[in-house]
Amino acid sequence: MDASFLDLLMAQQEEVTEAEGGGGIWVVADVVNGAVAPVTLEAIGAARNLAGSLGAYVYAVLLGDGVSGLAPTLYQAGADGVRVADDPSLATFAVEPYLEVLSDLFQAEQPEVIIFGATPQGQALAPRIAQRMGGGLLEHVVAMTLDEATRTVQASVPIYGGEYYEIMACPQARPQVLAVEPGAFPAPFMDPYRKGEPKSVEVKPAEPRVRVLGPAEEFTPPAVPLSQAPVVVAAGRQAGDFSLVEQLAARLGGRVAGDRGARDAGWISPEQIVDIRGVTVAPQVYVAVGIRGDTFHNAAVENAHFILAIHPDPTAPIFQVADLCIEADPKEVLPALIAALEQ
Repeated sequence: MDASFLDLLMAQQEEVTEAEGGGGIWVVADVVNGAVAPVTLEAIGAARNLAGSLGAYVYAVLLGDGVSGLAPTLYQAGADGVRVADDPSLATFAVEPYLEVLSDLFQAEQPEVIIFGATPQGQALAPRIAQRMGGGLLEHVVAMTLDEATRTVQASVPIYGGEYYEIMACPQARPQVLAVEPGAFPAPFMDPYRKGEPKSVEVKPAEPRVRVLGPAEEFTPPAVPLSQAPVVVAAGRQAGDFSLVEQLAARLGGRVAGDRGARDAGWISPEQIVDIRGVTVAPQVYVAVGIRGDTFHNAAVENAHFILAIHPDPTAPIFQVADLCIEADPKEVLPALIAALEQ
């Protein structure tokens, strides 16, 4: 069969007919630096799993200025329908304008489940949407299942930084509003043949109650929690020169961490230990420097998107979970890696 004909046939088969409103599972997109945030794609993947059991459509909502061109990404991730509120008044996130658009939309559509990312934007909007609509709120969700008999989402929520987890649900309140943690759910398969035609949402003028006057003087914002850091550089006993680990983290714009061996060496504090008994991480990039990788450590990094491991022992267990393995002394590798990043 001719390849071009096959491509055309697949494209026709994957064309998405815009789903009509009413009920369904809705994902509110986060837009960061002109692109759909990874947590939004992860949320759409989680929504698709729920939708299969509920027999429901998955919708995505885009808000911002000049964001219409991002709609194809949401269709490719699995959305059946996309609503776009594209207006200059939404260029910078503010609670009131975003809340008014979403409130009007959801009051009209009456969704069954609404999913936000557990980001600053999502955590500002999710409780307000739940309160306005009389729904139930589940925050910091890291896993979810469905009670099909009652159509109730059962969410796993970490307690005390992940020391243990509780299962929470809203059996009667509707809609069910969830805020999912970045990195908690796998990214969906992006189907380039999946297409659809988004619908525009009316944007009514709303005055923000908070105005941004400028950066605060003599103020250093708190660091991103280790569990949410997009880049983590962790040291183990074989790291050798810990200052090189700190330099690499600085070059990558990441957080410094380590295993229990690094804590015993006095290099890191207890809250920096990557371990299922310490902190579980899911960064975009995880660099393990001199970490042998015991069971507790490797389980704590299994959701990292890319793992680079540097260790002199070819039998180190960390190599079994790493995406890229460098069998060498970290003291020889790190200076060259830091020098390359400085160019």
